[in-house]
This record gives sequence, structure tokens and C-alpha cells, in this order.
Amino acid sequence: MTAGHTIDVTKKTAISLPDDLFRDIERARKRSKKDRSTWIQEAAADYLKRKTMQEKIDAYFDGYRRIPDGDDPDFIAMEKAGLEDAPWADEEWPEAPQDAKGN
Repeated sequence: MTAGHTIDVTKKTAISLPDDLFRDIERARKRSKKDRSTWIQEAAADYLKRKTMQEKIDAYFDGYRRIPDGDDPDFIAMEKAGLEDAPWADEEWPEAPQDAKGN
């Protein structure tokens, strides 16, 4: 290996999925014409990206609740809406680990 070059490392893993979830994944994967590894990698990356974005949004609102910016109309409107129309509003997100909650 030369300076400035990296080697992509992948890890193999085995997971257990309920039959109905496996079938749903396989249908979506076949429609996308991707192999299973690629499809799962992309799905996991997308999940983590959306989760990170939700954490940033939550931190933004928490910060404003701790130190309000008075009558910022954008914040008031977003808080009033509760981001109920956000594309991820109907998704369930796992709880953050205790050490990540800043408590």
C-alpha cells in the first residue's frame, strides 16, 4: 500500500430477520435490481443518515427550549407544527444510548 491510498474493509455478518421483513426486503431489492449486500448497505446507511438528522433536529429544539431566542418566528412556527409533516414523523426511532443523551 502506498501513501494516500486506503483499502476498503468489509465485514461479513449473519442476521436473523422475521419472514415477512425478509420477503419485503427481497421484493424491494429485486425491484431495485441490486444484490442483497448492496441493498442492505444502502438501507443501513440511509437509516443512519436520517437518524443523525433527527438527532440534530432534536438537539436544535432542546437548545432553544433551554435558552429560548425570544420571539424567533421560524422557531415558533416549527415548534408549533411539531414537525408533524416531516417525512420521518411516522417512523419509530430507537432510544439513544444513555451515554449519548448528555445526562
